[in-house]
Amino acid sequence: MKNKEIEVIIRKFLVNAATQEEIGLLSKWVKDNRSAFRQQVEFQYLITAAVEKEKSEQLKKDLVETFGRLKIRNTRKRRLQIVGYAAIFIGVMALCISYYFQNNKIVESTQQEITITLGDGTSKEILKTDTLGLVSSTSTYVAKQEGTKITYNKIAVNKKAALKPLVYNTLNVPYGRKFQVVLSDGTEVHLNSGSSITYPVAFYNEGPRKVVLKGEAYFIVKSDSLRPFSVSIGSIETRVLGTEFNISNYEDNEHATVVLVEGSLSVNKSKNLDAESIVLTPNQMVSYSFLDKKLTVQNVDVSSYIAWKDGILLFKNEDFYRIAKKLERHYNIEIDIQDVEVSKERYTGRFRTETIDEVLQAFQRIKEFQYSNNNDKISINPKN
Repeated sequence: MKNKEIEVIIRKFLVNAATQEEIGLLSKWVKDNRSAFRQQVEFQYLITAAVEKEKSEQLKKDLVETFGRLKIRNTRKRRLQIVGYAAIFIGVMALCISYYFQNNKIVESTQQEITITLGDGTSKEILKTDTLGLVSSTSTYVAKQEGTKITYNKIAVNKKAALKPLVYNTLNVPYGRKFQVVLSDGTEVHLNSGSSITYPVAFYNEGPRKVVLKGEAYFIVKSDSLRPFSVSIGSIETRVLGTEFNISNYEDNEHATVVLVEGSLSVNKSKNLDAESIVLTPNQMVSYSFLDKKLTVQNVDVSSYIAWKDGILLFKNEDFYRIAKKLERHYNIEIDIQDVEVSKERYTGRFRTETIDEVLQAFQRIKEFQYSNNNDKISINPKN
């Protein structure tokens, strides 16, 4: 299995949400990947901080041996034993897993400025001035930047006469920022924090229009029956003619989602394009699980999925674990949840101009917890 799948299973195991099948898969993986297991869940200083120093090494040994002994059993008794043992170590291991994901986020969010990488490989920060003209390799202006928006010239490349392949740009938006780009075909793309999009400076005048997304973006696609538009996120591909939709594909989430606002679109797995596509209608969402590689469809209230585009944080009955991820991206901070019960608490709220402290204080009125804010790093602790 891939590292991402293992990470998802471990996370579910920690909150007693793993199925018998998942526990069995984890057991088999640990047997052949003990060193990798140590790297993922054994962070020496976290374990040492959680227990007495002289007991830390023994605890590490017990954790590895316990996972190695796990066997899938079709009896209720065995499953309860496994879950019970998980509960014994849930506090320490939750800290370890939490650190693992947050450590990855720190690496991803070190970029502080919005940058664009041009076709020749050069990169530049695009908010150093209020306006900026982007120049192609042929010394011609291809786009203009005004504030937090770049608009490309409305041109198309004659596919039959083209002697060279399309030139691509990549726009990178760090945590704490948002940006908008208007592609050469008129398609509008709103990029959320911690996202990037790769796209051609100009599309061909016929054939598909393709872009690649990492993170989250809201698309308003210009209709063109001769040039179907598609967004690839690696695991799945979304194909449209003209529509408005939101795609979320953050690497630290368990699912990638596509939410349709207007029009219609089809979604299928990128590696199985011959399989039957799922066609969405407005107010529907397709979700792709990184763990079991399955696509599922459900009706949703789209407002909570697209509010970010207007600078609004909207949560509707979401658990704090997922809310914390969104807060990290929005405020460019690091959140360390050391209270497992708080991570599972569900909240509903709407915020627009509030500071991170005001948001957390609002949540405190629903579920009591303590937190500290030091140098853009927040620690969530149980209420004494």
